[in-house]
Amino acid sequence: MNQLVLLTSVLVVCSIATDPIVNDSKNYLVRLRRAAEETKEEEEVVVNHCPTDYPNVYYNGQYCCKSNMEKFNKAQGAQCDGSVIQRDSLCCAGDKYTSCPGENCVSSGHKFTDGARISLGCWRDGWNRAISGGIRFTGSIEKCEKFAIDNSLKVFAVQNGECFTAEDAGQTYQKYGKAGNCKDGKGGGFANDVYQVGESQSRNDDGIVENPVKNAKYSLGKDLEPGDFIDVHGIYNSRSEFGIIDIFDGSDNILIHILIKPGWQHIYLNSRFGGGFGNPQYDCELPKTLQSNEDFVMRIVMMDELYKIFVNGVNLSHKFPYRAPISTSKYIVIRGTDGFKWNKFILPRTEKAEQYKEFRAFQSSIEGLKKVILKNVVGQSLLDVKSYASSTQGSLDVFQWWLKKQILENEKGGVLQFGDETVDWILANREALEMFMTSGDIKGNKYQEALEILRDLIQEDPAIKEEALRLRLAVATAIVFSSPVDGFGFKRRKIDWMSRYHTYMRWSQEGILYSPFYEGTAWHLRFVVHSPSREEEHLWVRENTPEGFDNPNKIGDACHQMISYKMNNDDGVSIHPHTLRYYYYVPINLKAWHDIGGVCGSISTMAAGMCHAYGVPAATVGQPGHCAYVWYRNDNWQLGNSVSDWAETFHGDMYMGRAYFFPVMNEAQKNLEGYRLSEKMRIISRLANPEDRFEILEDATTECPYNFAVWLDLEGAINEPNLQKETVQNVLLPTLLKQREKETQVSDIAREKVGTSECFGDDRMKKLLVGLGSVQCKDQETFDFEVDLGKPSTIKEVKIKWIGFNRGVEYGIYALGEDSDYVLVRTHKDEKVEGWWYPLITLDGWDMTTTKIKFHMTKKGGRANSFAITKLIVMGVCHDFPDDMSKGKPVKANPGSSDPVTLVDGTNSTIWNGNSETSWFEINLKRICALDDIEFFWVDGAKPENVKVVYKVGSGQDAQKLGEDPFEKVPLSMDCGTTVRVEMSGGNAALKGVKACGISHTAKNILKMKVSNAYKDFYNVEMFLYTSINNMTYED
Repeated sequence: MNQLVLLTSVLVVCSIATDPIVNDSKNYLVRLRRAAEETKEEEEVVVNHCPTDYPNVYYNGQYCCKSNMEKFNKAQGAQCDGSVIQRDSLCCAGDKYTSCPGENCVSSGHKFTDGARISLGCWRDGWNRAISGGIRFTGSIEKCEKFAIDNSLKVFAVQNGECFTAEDAGQTYQKYGKAGNCKDGKGGGFANDVYQVGESQSRNDDGIVENPVKNAKYSLGKDLEPGDFIDVHGIYNSRSEFGIIDIFDGSDNILIHILIKPGWQHIYLNSRFGGGFGNPQYDCELPKTLQSNEDFVMRIVMMDELYKIFVNGVNLSHKFPYRAPISTSKYIVIRGTDGFKWNKFILPRTEKAEQYKEFRAFQSSIEGLKKVILKNVVGQSLLDVKSYASSTQGSLDVFQWWLKKQILENEKGGVLQFGDETVDWILANREALEMFMTSGDIKGNKYQEALEILRDLIQEDPAIKEEALRLRLAVATAIVFSSPVDGFGFKRRKIDWMSRYHTYMRWSQEGILYSPFYEGTAWHLRFVVHSPSREEEHLWVRENTPEGFDNPNKIGDACHQMISYKMNNDDGVSIHPHTLRYYYYVPINLKAWHDIGGVCGSISTMAAGMCHAYGVPAATVGQPGHCAYVWYRNDNWQLGNSVSDWAETFHGDMYMGRAYFFPVMNEAQKNLEGYRLSEKMRIISRLANPEDRFEILEDATTECPYNFAVWLDLEGAINEPNLQKETVQNVLLPTLLKQREKETQVSDIAREKVGTSECFGDDRMKKLLVGLGSVQCKDQETFDFEVDLGKPSTIKEVKIKWIGFNRGVEYGIYALGEDSDYVLVRTHKDEKVEGWWYPLITLDGWDMTTTKIKFHMTKKGGRANSFAITKLIVMGVCHDFPDDMSKGKPVKANPGSSDPVTLVDGTNSTIWNGNSETSWFEINLKRICALDDIEFFWVDGAKPENVKVVYKVGSGQDAQKLGEDPFEKVPLSMDCGTTVRVEMSGGNAALKGVKACGISHTAKNILKMKVSNAYKDFYNVEMFLYTSINNMTYED
């Protein structure tokens, strides 16, 4: 029989006259799905085999391909990407295909016979037989199969009635390739019809399949569930093109497709067959220790929500979720090119995988820590939460939970091995654990890899447990090398992290490193040990350091003495794009750059390498079209070889790749105790009640305002629907009070204000006023620029710093008052000068209250028409003026009184009567207001004998002031309140209106005050956080 009757859904088949790839496959699939949905009952459909010379079905059974590979067409995606052909593929290699002889074809070489015998296809034979052992006898297919079964053989072949079988037949039957002249399943002239015996005979009672046959189907034997596993044993051959493992459901749908590419040292995972190495869903590296011709075991473990792949015990797979319930998995098939040998299957049994048991135990430990933290956080006061976070036990609980959580949520979903003495010490030692968790983010979230390196370092050098410097260096090394570090040279050989640690430790003991190495934190040392230069290069640097630059404050500038900037080498070869020719094909390193020269990247890398040679933190950074560097000098990070400012400088290890986070993190590291507490509070907030998160995070910004991550979490916390307004007000009051104290102090009041100039340009003026850039005006006899201070201000001093000697101007400074025109207040004749190159000019302030300042510049003598300023500072105090804070705000009053809304309508035209000997009204100001006074507009003859004003912020304590007759105003001394309550007694009070005067502050503005105070020297981060605050949906 050439046909098999199957029960299936009716499919609509479209008439296609050309290669399916040129047709609308999307519409075809839509029609296919619609037809399936409309089918109410299953019908019998005749299913045909593909012809033996076009044996491979594709396009959902409509076409048969000569090759077993797809061709490549990007537009068709994973179903036409050049990988092994599958039933749902949309194209055929070389367009060598034919239509299905009927409808709903199946491949000629991949089907079960009704006796559980599996046809493996038609294959050529030769005089040197593909299957050893010679002709066993002449007889039927059934007789040959019985012989194979009786002799425990798995594969047999029939050739014109002759029976061939052998122990290694499954590995040799494809020796001469496919044939096309088999007939009726009995072979042909030098053509074998090859079969696999029924699976019940090929699998023993322990679920073990010895010498499995390629392309044959093996039943998994049970419905899979979490913890089940499949072990596939094989021999790794680095020269083999590929090996494949597929797991199918009962409808021939692929649930897992694993493609091994030995030459590329990679495994590609897909949940459909068509996703080959060109379009994988998941891409994993094979273990580097795997050697050619070495036995290996691949274990596929069914976890709770995903598959995990292990090779020789090494966890390879990223998070690889189930495509369908794992219970639908029915059988496994292996494939592969010559040279890729599969030795054995161990199919699922009752035993659960050790990896799954470890995973569940690890999950349980995380949940246990979470419960402990919840007990100490949920429902507790901020003071209690902070006390817990500050304690040793709290610190260990929080950081252990967060570390384990990061490991579990890593792409590979790892676990920590229990019972490892060194790992246990790390997790139980507060200093070690806190240092590991607060020395910057770990690239790719590779906490497990970093922890394992730290473990190995401690086992190699137990003194790390006792010495602070060794611990800092070990933590830095572990974090950096969690992702391999490439060295210089054409082959980019990896830097050995164990050697790197020992080298710097030895140099530190020899006293040849500079002070930043000994004084820096583990975070600083990350930017020492990550050097791509090798030990011999660092030794060469120290032997060739220019005189005068061999100290920690100069070493970063020595690069300009060590390398010549050359676009072309001495033979005229350009470095772009001929880098190898430019360097005469010698390995590229620090010495090569010194001897031959280079451009910006060479100079900046030389600078970083010279710093690293002396243990000084440094790194190359990117700028538009340029490579610069940063280095650590005098407790701060500085840019070198730069053509841009921090705003346009990038580094991959910083948040969002922005290098301006270097100085921010540096500030956090200066206050390690505060930073660590802040980070613990940030983590704790993840487990707190949502309505409590804002209070915890806001306090964390107080402990360390430079913990940038806290500010980002704050944005989400203040948007929490259940967050009470009173909580926000209570939390922000201390910040406002602190800011009000600062507002009485002299500061640079021009910073971040609006500057305008037609000659400079408004954008450059903005950078000038925040200290991030200079301005220059050319070819002008005169020009003006203006600064809007935003508020009435008292000016104490003006400072101007010129670029070079461009002070060739006469100028006047004009002040604009509240109710006047511009008035000349200072000229160049009033200046005091410091220095001649980049001179700093200082002018005294003036008494007039000023809202804007205008500078009028005029060319002086024969100087060039160029005005260039690098700094402008206006020292003074800004003043706020009170306004009516009560107008239109919600108000309530004592029962029996008239409608109190008229009290705050601002018209004083409607009378409110208290209608009682003791009456009251209360105004909700909705925001925190600094209250100057409350003013009353009494009806004649209707004043009470006593007036008391009670006010408070949020749910805080009441403050009160007693009024004095005639009760027209009650001064409140700019105290803060969000509600004002007026209590009256002695007489029936009647009012035409009331006015609570003061200055209001929104929650967002108060947060901006706090940001500005912390980040005034980090304008780019300040502006980033301003954007985050503006994105808050919270309304007062």
